[in-house]
Amino acid sequence: MLGVGSAAPPETAARTLRRFYAYRLTWEAKFESAIWIIYLQSRGYSLAEIGLAESAFHLAPVLLEVPSGALADLIGRRWTLMISGLLMATGVALLWLAPSLPVVMLALFLSGASYSFASGSDQAYLYDALGEDPEGHARYTDILGRLLGAAYVVGAAATWLGAALSEISYGIPFALVIGAGLGGAWLAAGLAEAPRKRGTEGVRRSVTAHAGAARAVLARRPDVAVVLLLSGLFWTAATVTHLYLQAAFTARGLSNSNIGLVVGISLLLNAAGAALLGRVAPRGRFARQFAGVAAVAGLGLAGTAAEHIVLAIGAYLVAQIAYGLGEPLLIAWFNRQVPSEQRATILSLDSWIFSVVMIVVFPVAGAMAERLGWATLYLACGAVTLALGAAVLVAARRHSRSGRV
Repeated sequence: MLGVGSAAPPETAARTLRRFYAYRLTWEAKFESAIWIIYLQSRGYSLAEIGLAESAFHLAPVLLEVPSGALADLIGRRWTLMISGLLMATGVALLWLAPSLPVVMLALFLSGASYSFASGSDQAYLYDALGEDPEGHARYTDILGRLLGAAYVVGAAATWLGAALSEISYGIPFALVIGAGLGGAWLAAGLAEAPRKRGTEGVRRSVTAHAGAARAVLARRPDVAVVLLLSGLFWTAATVTHLYLQAAFTARGLSNSNIGLVVGISLLLNAAGAALLGRVAPRGRFARQFAGVAAVAGLGLAGTAAEHIVLAIGAYLVAQIAYGLGEPLLIAWFNRQVPSEQRATILSLDSWIFSVVMIVVFPVAGAMAERLGWATLYLACGAVTLALGAAVLVAARRHSRSGRV
């Protein structure tokens, strides 16, 4: 077991944490993640159309990210996690059918809604499930790093297996994801909620009022607002390069199973990075740690532009270690900065910013790759990532007196 808090009786805390860990690992079983773009290309969709469909995916978080986070804070995180699993199963089923571009866009919109209902809620649930014991929260970063590491291992296995099975039939990985979504919904429905403080006892605040309270928190903490913005941009560069890797490596002659192997190994390296965070986190300030992560990730993405395929794969994999460190580093920092009452809402803003940017950037990146080549795209994403690391250091100097960044 990865960790147990003390807000609930030990047996209850242990049981609900085990169930949450099972939910989180099931949610990572994205068997179609390395082949869905290739699948749509095989159905006759162009990169421009796929980019448009991916924009529909990110439209869902723009519309739902903050409301779903507020809903999780108000009615309970297990309900939004359950909804997430149901939406994932529905969206993947429609993507499998893919009879027309509007249906593909609807499928990806539902998948995006699934991410919206899970993001923020899962992180906030774990943090609160560890209880009010300071020791439990002190171990949160280490627990989260190990949980993410295990999730990356599951994701790696599912990614490779799905890619390999797609060479038999594309229907197999899609069917497996539908099953994982339904299983995740069942696991989430059985979670026990950790105690949460409410601003006014006995009063159900509206989602709008709750979002307003979250904005007030950010107004008092501009350092958190700045890091939220930079984090959204950081993950945009990471996601663009990750998703288009399928098409980029297909163009260079790699088979589905080989691409799945590369993506699977990248997730294992994400896991290695996440597992290292518990040792790295206590050894420096957040801003310097994030800048180091961004430097390694940026250089790795730029190196993916290398002409030799082995060098390109190697550089991409180096970047994945940095991303493995970066995710729990950012999540743990945000959780330490914001109160429990608005935690899921504010954590959702990170994904909201990411999705707003992706709506524009993803189709533009596809057009850039078609006109200027994949090397140009990966060099640009690497440069953006390096710049974001430098921006965090600049922001840290401005807020150094507060000791918060």
